[in-house]
Amino acid sequence: MTTPYQPTNMYQPTTTYQTTQTTSNYLATTPRVPRLVVELYVDPDFQGPKATIIDNVPFLGDFGFLKNVSSAKVFRGPGYATSPNYKAILHELRDFKGRQLVLGPGYYPNLHDIAYDFGDVTSSVSFGFALVTAGPEYGTIPLIVEVYRDINFKGTKSIVLRDVNHTAQIGLHDAISSIRVLRGPNFPINGCRAIFYEHIEFEGQQMVVPLGPLEYHKSLPNLYTQPQYFGAIISSIKIESWVSGGTGRFRDIVFLDEFDTLKPVWEWIDPRGDCQRQIGQSAVGGVLRERGGWLEIHVGPNHDLWWGPDGRSGNMDAPRMVQPISGDFAVEIKMTSSEQNKEHGGILIWKDPDHYIRLDKTSALHGFRGDIRFETHVNRKYSAIGRGKHNSVVNYLRIERNRHEFQAFSSPDGQTWTTCGNATVVMNDPLLVGMHALCPGNIPPTVTRFDYFKIMRPVTTSTLGLASQLPNYGASGANTQPR
Repeated sequence: MTTPYQPTNMYQPTTTYQTTQTTSNYLATTPRVPRLVVELYVDPDFQGPKATIIDNVPFLGDFGFLKNVSSAKVFRGPGYATSPNYKAILHELRDFKGRQLVLGPGYYPNLHDIAYDFGDVTSSVSFGFALVTAGPEYGTIPLIVEVYRDINFKGTKSIVLRDVNHTAQIGLHDAISSIRVLRGPNFPINGCRAIFYEHIEFEGQQMVVPLGPLEYHKSLPNLYTQPQYFGAIISSIKIESWVSGGTGRFRDIVFLDEFDTLKPVWEWIDPRGDCQRQIGQSAVGGVLRERGGWLEIHVGPNHDLWWGPDGRSGNMDAPRMVQPISGDFAVEIKMTSSEQNKEHGGILIWKDPDHYIRLDKTSALHGFRGDIRFETHVNRKYSAIGRGKHNSVVNYLRIERNRHEFQAFSSPDGQTWTTCGNATVVMNDPLLVGMHALCPGNIPPTVTRFDYFKIMRPVTTSTLGLASQLPNYGASGANTQPR
């Protein structure tokens, strides 16, 4: 995270201050005493054209700046001592609307950094006593898990609020000897559980510690004396909760395809060129077939979508079907298992070959044994974020995006959802979102069936109650972002 440098000296102006009002002789003849002076720059590191701001500006286009601010300096002005809590507030939309970035005195060399996530979006600027500062939201916390190196809750301690695919990340690989599990602030009414795994990436033997609806905490002071011996062998941790409708934030359906026909918004990508989109054609290599009410993708061996463990030995040949999208959204699909559970595919969120996310229902014939896997692929590095499993013919998968935060869910019925992990991946708009199908390595050809694909947006005052009345679900979800 970038920590702004705090300048100690007051700003000494060298140019005329920009003002928004001069409506009286008093204002025209009395020197202004600005509390803050803001310099906005088009390029990072305070390069390129500059605008100096000391007053509220409802539309930066008047200064020749519109959604192109990349760095900023905020100086203490001559009047700062009278209001030491005064802040500069950058707004995403004109007239001080939309997302905000609140800045105190300091140097901010790159507003594109994830710490700010406000590059090239500023449309207006205001000043005020802002008590709420900008920053990412952590999301829901159903459980708080405390793990300790020694028995009786002693020694090195770590707090776990999200899935940990390798306990080396918290400095306690195969070294946990005592555990506390406590209710979190978002504890679900049906309870939830912490699952401790023998191996990394949620594999091997499991020790499950449930917390029921009437329980507030559980303590295991000595894992060496448990009936299921788990002392100093825990290598990954999963927090599993059950929720209704994901986080509940996304309920406005803006795109729905039930695959009676393929809607024109889709882009079919077949890197190897051995896939065809024809009705009823036999499966050769990878074949895409339309049927009434669902879509099947048939894929031959050695079609994958990762760069391999070394970033070079894998392949990116898997077929996928995507469409553009921007802003916060939820994506949901329904998948029906094929004969002998040959399916292998799911949701794909794609920025470029070095930044993408997958939520897969894997093949029973693969080493993942039919599990649901949530993965990130960043700079050709694969990370297993979370895992789910349902002994169900039908599986529903869902990913919710909140800026750079992505949360995955799975469900056997589309009503009760199990969390599959959270990930932070910096992917600026626009993105591509859709479905993919795989046939990794030399496993038998896969058949992946999709029954529907759905995009949802956050509920807003203007759309509340109107989602079911949208006349054209076939329009791209990219054009439905609330403003």
